Amino acid sequence: MENGVLSWFNLWCLSQLVEQRLADGAMLCRRRGTRWQPLLAAGMPVPDSPLSGLDSRPQRRLTRRQCAALGMASGQLLSLADLYPGHALLLFRRQRRVRLSRSALLGFFATVFTHHDRAQQAISRLALFERLPLPLVRLTLDGVVEWSNAAVRRIAGLDGQMAGRSLREFSLGGDWPETLRLYRRLADEPALGMAVVEKHYRHPDGRLLLGEVQLTLVRNQRGEPMCLMAALASLRPRAPFREGLNVRFIPAPEQPEGVMICDGNSRILDVSPAFERVTGFREEEVRGSYPSLLRSGLHSREFYRRMNQALNDRGFWRGEVWNRRKSGQVYPERLRIGSLRGPGGALRYVAVFSDMGQPDATEQGAPPEVKDSLTGLANRASFQQRLARHCRLSESFALLILDINNFRLFNNAMNHKVGDQVLQEVASRLRGRLRSGDFLARIGSDEFALLVPGIVHHRQARIFGRHLLSALARPLPLAEQQLYVDATLGGALWPGVGEEDAESLLQHAEQALFGAKQKKEALALYDDQLNRAQSRRMRLQHDLMDAIHQGGLRLHYQPIVDTQSGRVTKLEALVRWQHEELGAISPVEFVPVAEESGLVQALGDWVLNRACTDLRRLHQAGYPLQMAINRSSLEFQSLGLAGEEWLAIIERHQLSPRHLIFEITESLFMQGNEHHLERISALRRAGCRIAIDDFGTGFSALNYLRAFPIDLVKIDKSFIDHLPGNQKDGLLLEGILRIIGDLGMKVVIEGMETPAQATYLSTQPCHFLQGYLIAKPMPLRELLVFLESYAGHTVSTAD
Repeated sequence: MENGVLSWFNLWCLSQLVEQRLADGAMLCRRRGTRWQPLLAAGMPVPDSPLSGLDSRPQRRLTRRQCAALGMASGQLLSLADLYPGHALLLFRRQRRVRLSRSALLGFFATVFTHHDRAQQAISRLALFERLPLPLVRLTLDGVVEWSNAAVRRIAGLDGQMAGRSLREFSLGGDWPETLRLYRRLADEPALGMAVVEKHYRHPDGRLLLGEVQLTLVRNQRGEPMCLMAALASLRPRAPFREGLNVRFIPAPEQPEGVMICDGNSRILDVSPAFERVTGFREEEVRGSYPSLLRSGLHSREFYRRMNQALNDRGFWRGEVWNRRKSGQVYPERLRIGSLRGPGGALRYVAVFSDMGQPDATEQGAPPEVKDSLTGLANRASFQQRLARHCRLSESFALLILDINNFRLFNNAMNHKVGDQVLQEVASRLRGRLRSGDFLARIGSDEFALLVPGIVHHRQARIFGRHLLSALARPLPLAEQQLYVDATLGGALWPGVGEEDAESLLQHAEQALFGAKQKKEALALYDDQLNRAQSRRMRLQHDLMDAIHQGGLRLHYQPIVDTQSGRVTKLEALVRWQHEELGAISPVEFVPVAEESGLVQALGDWVLNRACTDLRRLHQAGYPLQMAINRSSLEFQSLGLAGEEWLAIIERHQLSPRHLIFEITESLFMQGNEHHLERISALRRAGCRIAIDDFGTGFSALNYLRAFPIDLVKIDKSFIDHLPGNQKDGLLLEGILRIIGDLGMKVVIEGMETPAQATYLSTQPCHFLQGYLIAKPMPLRELLVFLESYAGHTVSTAD
């Protein structure tokens, strides 16, 4: 018993009685026969000798002589016999006739029951408060009384205990449902703290009284609701009366979540200390204002309309929003808003929110945001975590992916240090174009991802995308020179076409990026058209495999004329696909599909085998032609260093390698792969010829013509489209022809379509001509007829 009496909580309560000015001195005593032995004291020294002559009735004032002996003017004995038999609490004042203030009593109640650890201790020691002048009640969440002190029973006119009776007996019928709703709301919202409720009560004698009650919820150690504690602050007659509750809240001081309480007109009444910490606004700055001062501007009117509709229909809204701090920074928060009704149907709105910088229950155990060590941006894992969070928001946003075009050139042509500097500068420029609340991450070696809240239309996304790309328009002053960086942007909107989750949204944004690169556009967004295009690509991928293995492809051949002899000396093999349902599919469409799906090797082998078969037949017919075959850089990467796979096919068809020309694009040389040079050299040593296809449409780096063993350079038709007649194009073509000739290579001019072009080119140092003016690509049957009339040979047309 002695240990229980001398517990830290009882000692703390003594000090609080003095600190809250309920007494100038407080003392805990134990009865020893007819005298009282002092045990603990606060605000006064513990007397050396026992006190005598004290009346032991449960609640009794001390005589002036007894108080004067302790240096006090008045005092009162409060029995603790219900909890500690033979013990009492003594309260002393330094002045006579000083009434206990209501604020002092309520302050003591708040210090005990609005802090979880103290409240849990107090619930097990309620007898300490049995004789306290403040009326106290312990309730269940259904409003059933579990305990009450003497002050409550005296006010209610009850001689016995109130335990087991419902407060519904003392409430007006129309108020009770709203009262229960308030009880449950306190249980659901820890951040609400203490509720101050003004409502009418019915006294057992029939009178209507207006009472003000302070109500707080006590939780157990697991945080579960345990009971309600109520303190009756005032009770007085009131007429006329209106049904309903007038409720306000005093936010919990230790609650980490921010609380904002508004009236029915949405004007701010109170905020919690956590509100000030999260938003940066002080209570005096926002009281009387509207919550709109926190709006970020990233949500649409429709968003707030749906929020208000939910509050009107259900009295509750829960979600995640973007708000703005006093500093101007935009941040995401989890928000819960509920409504309570007061007198005459008046509303109170209670908003509880937390900064989403703190992970919620669904993100517990998730790794913290990790920075990319090179750029200082978030890395891919952190981006995916943030993307999933954005997809849970009830508002629109845009996902944009930016890819630096041909980034490997910086590493290959210069060094990796320059490449790192390029990435750092690009990251810095992109960061400078962001709004507060936008999120930027580096998700690949040369890829950046952006989450842009508030984007609801493609037009907005395009404007923002162009704004980002313009950051790269100026050259980068790196490596003692001005470097120009080009980028492509792909994006998708949430919610949008077919987006189900973060993974599908990311996939669509990457597909838009790929589509932009294919079309050589700076920016593309995923939409219905792109969705249909992606569905078509998936079908083509499936059907192309069947076409390769089941004979669904054909080869057409376009003649190439030697300018000196005027005879056809070469052919270019061009693959064609006539789909049974979709019709003719252009190589511009299905070759990239083959490259994406890993079918390009099978497609290339089929083309080489078929071209060699037809070339063998042409040779047997008396046409000693050379055959030019296009091979992609992907095919080169899988080729052996000695070129043995291609050479074996040529040998199997009993052809000489000198009759084969392999056309490759400039991009192959720009990859900086030293093995490519070894493969090309091996093919040339075997007798094959190497041609650069579509020269002038890609990188056009003349330095590579000098570094690699090239036999033919095919000039793209765009160089002669405006000839004759365009002086600049003419000068450019003549310069290129002169340089290529000086390097000892032969030139093929593609795309000759008019007699005027033929006349002009007859004056230029070009070696071979190819174009519709000579002949369009044609199947072997038609080619044989063409060759017979063009070259004067008589050949069989058997296939």
